[in-house]
Amino acid sequence: MKLGRKIKKILSVQSDTFSLKLKFEDGHVAWVSLEYLFARPKGLVAEVLKGQLFNKCFVESGALAWPNGLELCPDALRLLAEKQSRVA
Repeated sequence: MKLGRKIKKILSVQSDTFSLKLKFEDGHVAWVSLEYLFARPKGLVAEVLKGQLFNKCFVESGALAWPNGLELCPDALRLLAEKQSRVA
């Protein structure tokens, strides 16, 4: 997958301990571990942990978002999903 092409929007999300089940608009469904991101939290990521907001993530304009303003790019999450290759 080449970045810069059409963004693969996320349609839905289901969370578990630092892992998310994501469904993309092209039908691809996969679990993505974000443990690497939350292992050494800084900035908005630290706020997610402090506020116990991880399970309050949602989809906003095709990106993964949290109430404190943290957003993760759907293209980057798709690449991570393919790299981790844990298909739902």
